[in-house]
Amino acid sequence: QWNVTDAEAFSAVGAFALPSGSRDAAVVTVLAAGAYTTPVGAGEGSGLALLEIYDAESESRLAYLVNASTRAYVGTGAAVLIPGFAISGSGSLRLLVRAVGPTLGIFSVDGTLADPQLTLFQGATVIGANDNWSEAADAADIAVAAKNVGAFDLASDSKDAALLMVLPAGTYTASISGVADTTGTALVEICLLYTSPSPRD
Repeated sequence: QWNVTDAEAFSAVGAFALPSGSRDAAVVTVLAAGAYTTPVGAGEGSGLALLEIYDAESESRLAYLVNASTRAYVGTGAAVLIPGFAISGSGSLRLLVRAVGPTLGIFSVDGTLADPQLTLFQGATVIGANDNWSEAADAADIAVAAKNVGAFDLASDSKDAALLMVLPAGTYTASISGVADTTGTALVEICLLYTSPSPRD
């Protein structure tokens, strides 16, 4: 259960307020450079949940958020996977966004989404879409970008999806669904390649 003393931190980053006494969870903490995971669960219960990650530090420093990912079940209709992210400040970010389904099988993940498709929106406007990553015109650049951020390789014939985008400040959402309304588990990754100007300049 979230701590009421953290309400000020929610407001500072623009997160919506949580009702007093709600059983929502939140953590406000300072992290050193490294990789972290945040399992979300409710014991034996199940249901839809929203997981948010905010960079709450506005002052110049050497550490900054470079990657966020989540593994989740992808359904149909309102149950497709919809991650969102916001970019603030001036300049632009070059991002790699991947929707990985079949390749998860090599990590012994059962019930993977056989053929994910990825659509990126700014508001209601579609600004990018991909079904099979290797069929994209910039597939070679996507492969190089993945290596540069330390992401695992995707086979050239895999049906995983990916987009390589340069985006200005704004709010974005991605929709991950299965081709022909198929369902299964997928991993969505949002990776920062570079910024212009440099981070925290």
